[in-house]
Amino acid sequence: MKTVRLLFLFLLIFNVVKSQEVQSFTTSDGESLYYTKYGDGPTIIFLSGGPGVSVNSLQSWADTLSNKFECILFDQRGTGLSANVRLDTTTINLERAAKDIDELRIHLGKEQIYLCGLSYGGGLSQTYASFYPKNVKKMVLVSTIGPDLTLSQAMSDNIRMRRYPNERDSLLYWNKQPSSPTSDLKKAIFTFLPYVYDHKLGYKLWSDFASKVSMNTTMQLLMGKDMAKNYDLKSRLVNYEGQCTIIKPRQDVIPEEACYLIKDLIPQTKMISIERCGHMPHLERPEAFYPVLKKAFLENF
Repeated sequence: MKTVRLLFLFLLIFNVVKSQEVQSFTTSDGESLYYTKYGDGPTIIFLSGGPGVSVNSLQSWADTLSNKFECILFDQRGTGLSANVRLDTTTINLERAAKDIDELRIHLGKEQIYLCGLSYGGGLSQTYASFYPKNVKKMVLVSTIGPDLTLSQAMSDNIRMRRYPNERDSLLYWNKQPSSPTSDLKKAIFTFLPYVYDHKLGYKLWSDFASKVSMNTTMQLLMGKDMAKNYDLKSRLVNYEGQCTIIKPRQDVIPEEACYLIKDLIPQTKMISIERCGHMPHLERPEAFYPVLKKAFLENF
């Protein structure tokens, strides 16, 4: 009996390890990009925000859906496990980022994929769907930017408005201090707080957020420059005929108008709101977010 139990335990551990596989593929320009696979079924590729933020913070999203789907946490070029690549204007741009996703699709042997993106990741999902509209079955966009950058100033205004007066004073103070572990931490915290609805909770959420996220600022700056020139998807995104669901926290710093700009181009878009929630619903309102995320993917499945 003891032998049988040990064998069962070994198989259980083996299956858990096997279901979380870090793999790589080689792009057409010779770079190795990495992804982590969870579960089996139709393929969802998860795209993190930033740009430049690692995707490992979305692991709980993959865990939630891996019993029905093959969930792929994709380390975009220049982020996470895929950070050791050449970074310049020829390698970090929207067209190359979309091509990386398509080469990942081909590597996985999939005719169509599902996309799930957070913030900038939602914009990258739209970018891919605009370049390769036939290859996407459904997009689920969470706290997404719109199809262009017309709302960038409004988003910046919202961030400033949602920083409490004492937080503004604190950020101003720490920005004037020499760089140190303490000053860098304080600046990061006061930069983070406007992205949550409940600032008291935000102080507690910060450590969890920071422990799961890494940022490549070089990649961020390069992609930001390309987006300033080329992020206007309106002429191409109208060709996308697949499904689209937007999960929109009501108090997101990104104006709600972004959702309607997308819906104007993709009339079949469905919108789901999460009340009393800021930009990162998986951190602030997980009890509301994960049932909605499941519903978004399982509808019409």
